[in-house]
Amino acid sequence: MSALGHGALRSSLLALALLAGCGTNRPAPSRPPLVAPAPARTAPALWGPLAPGNHDVGLRVMAVPPGKDAADSRPLQLTVWYPARGVASTSRLHYRDYVGLTGSEQQPESSEDADVSRAAVTRYQKLVTDMGLPTTAVSAWLNADVLAARGAAPAPGRFPLVLVAQGRFHSAHHQAVLAEYLASHGYIVATTPFPAHLAPPSENEDVLAIARGQARDIARALDAIKADTHVDASRIALVGHSFGARSALLFAREHPETSALVSLDGGIANRQGKEWLAGLTGFRPEDFRVPLLHLYQQGDATVVPDFDLVRSLHGADRWLVRITGLRHFDFTSIGAATTVAPELAPGGKATSTSRGWAASANDTLRFLNAQLRQQTQELDSLTTLTDSSSSTSPVVTVTHWRPGQP
Repeated sequence: MSALGHGALRSSLLALALLAGCGTNRPAPSRPPLVAPAPARTAPALWGPLAPGNHDVGLRVMAVPPGKDAADSRPLQLTVWYPARGVASTSRLHYRDYVGLTGSEQQPESSEDADVSRAAVTRYQKLVTDMGLPTTAVSAWLNADVLAARGAAPAPGRFPLVLVAQGRFHSAHHQAVLAEYLASHGYIVATTPFPAHLAPPSENEDVLAIARGQARDIARALDAIKADTHVDASRIALVGHSFGARSALLFAREHPETSALVSLDGGIANRQGKEWLAGLTGFRPEDFRVPLLHLYQQGDATVVPDFDLVRSLHGADRWLVRITGLRHFDFTSIGAATTVAPELAPGGKATSTSRGWAASANDTLRFLNAQLRQQTQELDSLTTLTDSSSSTSPVVTVTHWRPGQP
């Protein structure tokens, strides 16, 4: 552990995660491990206990050209993971390749420029080591294998689409591990960087305006990708982390083709900025009918749950799933990375953190399967991936509010 100590490291990593890239409870029943039939491929170490689905994973990065409106005047980096076939293990990427994409966010046409990518990785590596992480831990994280291969041949068929709204200042790599996992199970996953990289949050910022801007980026991503013949645009879901959940809610409200919304400790259900919808003309919470899964933690003093908005969405089925042992930024690839870089977690809690992240990824998959594939039995298994008797397994608590409740 760094000389910074656990408390200082925790604060530093929280700053990194936020600025470098925001009924009656019942215990969930104990169940055996939730794994897919064993495919030929092996999950990367970053996945922890998660098992890959029946597909290899391909990656492509697109440059969405500027739109006609002034608000869409910049090109947009669009990162897409998709079910693939015939991927050789030697062609798979490393986590550093995802970090390298941050260098081309402003000029997405340069995403294959090796010099741009290397420079971005070097900057990120210096940032996190300056915050106190040991060089060996950072190297283990950045050099970790991932499942995707760039430009791999797509698997045959059409697949549901998952659009990911990143948290504040976050980039493709912050949800890349989750995206790979979903793609291996037969989803096409697409994301764009958080749109406002230039200034830290302030008390006077217009949260609604920023959320609207990110929702526009998601709509541009949808327009760009739905021409792909492998995309089933009739089955669309949104996943939003932190601030991104606000933008995902706006998008879902305006796009009736949305079948599901997953909030990863999202801003739609925390105390900070809870009045962000006050300026949205004509918003009637009871008219929102998209099924919602909100995964959250209660151990992070900077992100405190507040369910007033979720409670008001009376027209929708809502599941609230609390996972113990996680911090707010553990709902990103940082949570997954504690498997290979234990120093990213509080002292002695790397295993419980990585398993908590895996539980959130697993619940996301099961919810999407239920809503987009009508596998409704999956909703009975919103629980942990590992043996609940293990001292390192998180405790998962599920609350379900049906339409009209609470």
